[in-house]
Amino acid sequence: MDRLSKLKRQLKDVTTEKPVYPFTGIVKSIQGDTCTVNVGGVELTDVRLKSTADNLETFLLVPAVGSTVSMISTDGTIDNLSIFKVDKLDKIIAENAQFRTEIDLVTGKVGIKNQSTSLFEVFNDLQKLLKNLKVFTPNGPSGTPLPDTIAAIVQFETKFKQILIDN
Repeated sequence: MDRLSKLKRQLKDVTTEKPVYPFTGIVKSIQGDTCTVNVGGVELTDVRLKSTADNLETFLLVPAVGSTVSMISTDGTIDNLSIFKVDKLDKIIAENAQFRTEIDLVTGKVGIKNQSTSLFEVFNDLQKLLKNLKVFTPNGPSGTPLPDTIAAIVQFETKFKQILIDN
């Protein structure tokens, strides 16, 4: 038996007896890592955005409400549907117990966070430090930064808040 025939036989042995075909629907709402999808006038709830229900590690492609998605059931039932293709994304989230990254395509912001801090917190702490920075001079400690420096720090703060998620 050639390799291809052997592979076909092995796949047939481990798959369900009835074939499982993908189908499409329209996203009506998002609830965490599940969504509600309209398929031919019928609303299907608890459609998973990832293939497993564990909370260990997550990679979510969060579809936009109103977008078309493709779904498949791993066991051939309607109770076990997972989305595998999304036409329009709102968010991309990847996380595990130690790290989370999120790209929000609606707000145009990104978030990076680990167990102890986030990129937003680091930049926020930096701008606070810079606004109150004092250095030692021959006459003692200096005063707060000059107005043009404070204006530049405020501009820095505005920019990082426009691109970073406060998570």
